[in-house]
Order: sequence, then structure tokens, then C-alpha cells
Amino acid sequence: MQNYISVYGRLLNYADTMKIIDTHEHLAPNYNYIGEQPDVLCDYFSHYITTDLMSAGMPEEDLEKVKDYNFDILERFKILEPWLDCVKNTSYYRSLEIAAKKIHGVNEISIDTIQELNEKFKKAAGDKDYGRHVMKDICNIEVSINDNWSQDMKFSKTDLFAPTCQFSPDSHIAENLSFDDYCEKYRQYFLKQKNDGMTTIKTPMAYWRSLYVEDIDYNTAKEAYNNFVKESSETDTEIEFPKKLDDYMLRVLLKAADENNFAIQIHTGLQEGMRNNLENSNPMLLQNLFPKYPNVSFDLFHMGYPYERELIVLAKTHPNVYIDLCWAHIISPVASRNAFYEMLDVLPYTKIFGFGGDYIFFDGVAGHITLAKQNICAVLAKKVSGGECDIVLAEKILQAVLHDNAKRVFKL
Repeated sequence: MQNYISVYGRLLNYADTMKIIDTHEHLAPNYNYIGEQPDVLCDYFSHYITTDLMSAGMPEEDLEKVKDYNFDILERFKILEPWLDCVKNTSYYRSLEIAAKKIHGVNEISIDTIQELNEKFKKAAGDKDYGRHVMKDICNIEVSINDNWSQDMKFSKTDLFAPTCQFSPDSHIAENLSFDDYCEKYRQYFLKQKNDGMTTIKTPMAYWRSLYVEDIDYNTAKEAYNNFVKESSETDTEIEFPKKLDDYMLRVLLKAADENNFAIQIHTGLQEGMRNNLENSNPMLLQNLFPKYPNVSFDLFHMGYPYERELIVLAKTHPNVYIDLCWAHIISPVASRNAFYEMLDVLPYTKIFGFGGDYIFFDGVAGHITLAKQNICAVLAKKVSGGECDIVLAEKILQAVLHDNAKRVFKL
């Protein structure tokens, strides 16, 4: 058996030199920062860490003041400081601190360093190639599957980004459109997006509804459509889109994807933000779909946390189900390591996608990818040093989960 430290070092060095496919981001293709001008507090404290701060009790209005770059950064940091101290143990914070050090050479985020960090961030992010520098030079990402909430695939597809698209059936409703024409319009929209460069479909429906998709018959869906169109035309207030119609249209979309051997990404597990209904996002709710659409590759996000074991079993028992660790490494590194270790006991390693940053700003990706590589290499080193596999297989798995599996499934 080999020494854990030496094996871990070898694997981490390999991970640092290999090209990586990033399965999920929310980055703007042509902007380097979130606000109208670069500001490190605006970027760093606009995503993920905000939930930790609010969980600790920070008022939302104070958080908004922290992100307002019209005010002095030291005064804003003084508002943030007592709450930030409460969350410095969390992985969301660790990701930010790693990014500050890795990209800007600033070792901590504190009242003593915030001005220096902000000046370095502003100078770096002001360069038009900053995003590319972070993704290519620092993170060594070959391509990132990116959901930037745009429906313009030709605009969103670049040599760095392979776009995904969210489909909203309510956006295709028209008062004088028959139900059959509406379904065909929806299907044709999928084909157009695919032809324009869409790499995969992504649905975040667990944020507002259950993942369970009923098998709704044509007549029930048609009635729901006609009633919705009629009610919408008779009132100025927004009417909730009927779940039965939503379920039917999801199946229209899945049928089109099945006919085209396409992949779909589905949010499962923990939702970002406060006070969401976690029960909506249990991946077990999806299991009736997998046999029905055998040519669709189902990429289930965030390792289903905290439903990791349920998701592992789904991936084991359905050939077209894959586990994606996007976001997971910063939700909980220890849960990610434990789940990945168990996945390697239970699953073919070809079923696992190891990294997706899932950030809205570039610096976050650099912090997240560092934790992801550490987690994956730590598990593989433990397997090798414990005699469960040899170093050759460990390197093969590392290459697969960080690159080859996603390249194959998403046809990149």
C-alpha cells in the first residue's frame, strides 16, 4: 500500500495540470463583474455566502448596503464584519478566501485587507480578458456548460461556454393558438435552440414546484390549456400556470429530447436562498421518468444533497442517470467526500461528473474548483493508500470525473 500523502500530492498535481470540463455555471459571457463597475464586495457577497450571513441573522437591508459601491468600502465592511466573523467556518467563505489568495494574492478578507483586495479586483476585472484569464489560465477549464438565463444560443455559445437553456412553457402561450399548435411550437423551439448551439436543457423547477411529473393525458392537458388561455385573457392579474399542463409540456420536451438523444440537467436537493421547500427537490420524485425516456441522459445536480444516497441508488439502477457534483463541494466538502467515496463503491465511475462551479461571478469558480480537486484527490488517495485501487486506476477515474465523462455525455 502506498503512502497517502505522496499519492494525494501526485493526484493533485495531475488534477492541476489536466483540462477540466465544468458542467454548470451562471456566468455572463461578456461581462467580468456583476454590477455596473467592478467592486469586490458586490461580487463576493452577492451569491451563496449571503445565505450564511442571513442564516446568522444579518438583516437583508444591511447586506444590500454592503454591496452598494457608491459608499466607501471601509464603511461597508464595518457593517459586514460582525456577521462575516460568524460564517468564516463555512465552505462558502472558504471558497471566497481561496479565490482572493489565488487570484489577487490577498491571504484573508478583513478590515485590514479589503481596500487592497478591492483595488486589485477592480484593476483585474477591468481588463476585457479577465473572465477568460480566470477560467482558462487559473482554473484550466476547457469548456463550461453555462446557464446565463439567455435564450440567445448564438450569443451565448463561445469557445469558453457551451450554453444550456431553460424552457418555460408559459412563455409560448398565445391567445389565438390552438393546443396542438402550441405543443408543436414548443417542440420546434427546442429544435431551434438545439440547432443554434444549445448543449443541454436545464430545469430548476424544484424551486417552485415538486419534481414529480405526472403522466397527464392529452385531453386533460388540452382542457387545462384552454382554461388557462381563457382566464388569462379575462384578467390583468397573473394566473398560476396549471401543474397538469406544466407536467404535460415537460413530457413533450422530454419526448423531443429522447428523439434527439439529448441530455437534460435537473436541479435536485438543496435550493439556494432562504425558506425553500426542500421536499420538492428529492430526486426520488423523478424516478418514473427515467425508463420512459431511455435516450435522455438525466444529469441530476448537486449530488442531490441531502439526498445523496437516494441519488446514488437511482444512478446505479438507471443507465441514463448521472450524478453531478456541481455546487456540492462548497455546500459541504465533507459530505462531498463521503458521497464520492461511496459512489466509487457503488457506481461505475463513468456515471459521475466531478465539478461545476455554479457561480454568478468568475472569482467564485477559482475558489470552488480548488476545493473540488482537493476533495476528489483526497478520496482517490484514500482508496489507493487503503489498497482499494491502484494509482493507475485512480488517475483514470480522476480524468474521467473531471473531464471525459462530461465530454462524452454532452458531446462536447
